[in-house]
Amino acid sequence: MDHQLPYKEQQDYIFNGISRIASIDPQELTPELRLIENNMAIAFYLNVWMFNRGLK
Repeated sequence: MDHQLPYKEQQDYIFNGISRIASIDPQELTPELRLIENNMAIAFYLNVWMFNRGLK
């Protein structure tokens, strides 16, 4: 990625994606969407951890 987004903007995009997927009826979630949601949640918490450790 040539242009990395600022930390806050990254978190906003990730959280928005998680929220949109979470708004789908759980019965209608495909395995792919569940995987995407889980990966986005991991990315969100990894960004928080990196920020708190002073790596960003």
